[in-house]
Amino acid sequence: TRIITPYEGDAPRFYKGDWRRPFERAPFGPLRLSNFDYEHVGPPEQVIVSRFLSVSFIAALPETEKNAVAAQLRELVASHPALKGREQVALPYRTEAYLAEAH
Repeated sequence: TRIITPYEGDAPRFYKGDWRRPFERAPFGPLRLSNFDYEHVGPPEQVIVSRFLSVSFIAALPETEKNAVAAQLRELVASHPALKGREQVALPYRTEAYLAEAH
């Protein structure tokens, strides 16, 4: 978060919740939620570095800034106690699927 968030600007992000506004009034009934959990397992370079470099607002950065972000991510992998020296890591995901029905 401390590495990626400074670059997000006004990019739409799920956690901001802006996507919910259209569903707060007619013609939709209440949202119904289903959760699906998943873990992306693999080498840290793929699971962490490549994944976060593919985030739209990071991928759109000038090459020098993108390289700086990559260096910070690699430093995190090399120094964080849960990641340091690991050949495989798991990044948990939770997909929230919402169903909205028209009134």
